[in-house]
Amino acid sequence: MLELRNKHMRYQGRVIEWNDERGFGFIMPDGGGAKVFLHISSFSYRTRRPTVGAFVTYELSTDEKGRPRANAAQFVGESKSKSRRPNAVVSTLTISLVVIFLGYVAYVRISHPNSTVSASVYKIFFAREALHQNPQFRCESAKSSCARMSSCAEAFFHQEQCGVSVMDGDGDGIPCEQQLCR
Repeated sequence: MLELRNKHMRYQGRVIEWNDERGFGFIMPDGGGAKVFLHISSFSYRTRRPTVGAFVTYELSTDEKGRPRANAAQFVGESKSKSRRPNAVVSTLTISLVVIFLGYVAYVRISHPNSTVSASVYKIFFAREALHQNPQFRCESAKSSCARMSSCAEAFFHQEQCGVSVMDGDGDGIPCEQQLCR
């Protein structure tokens, strides 16, 4: 029978049989000897499927019947760190995107120091679109403050069409940011 001297010693061999549908095959150890059973689950860091002729390294153990079995198998030339490379790429990409986003936010903050981030871009866009497509409001001299407006669209109308600029406190073109155009 097979004598195991060092449980964690690595052996090398070539895959001589492989049944891809069932996920197992056999290895012929370098230097000869009995063929060693190889199961797909033995590959803890697998980057590809085993094929006949592939060189592998493995730790040797025996199954319940005393037959040789490969554990912790790896393809020759592939290390554990190589299989983790996609994670490194994803991490690098994620960090790059975060840095780009923060750079963009910093650029906007520096180039427009008086603007507020609280105004909803969508609300502002749709309010302006509504004014151009179907003006629902008319200029009224009594409507010169945010307290007298009923909507963000009405505030935009009075600012752009009636020349009421006092509703834009910080001069960024967005009226009534604290009350209506958040």
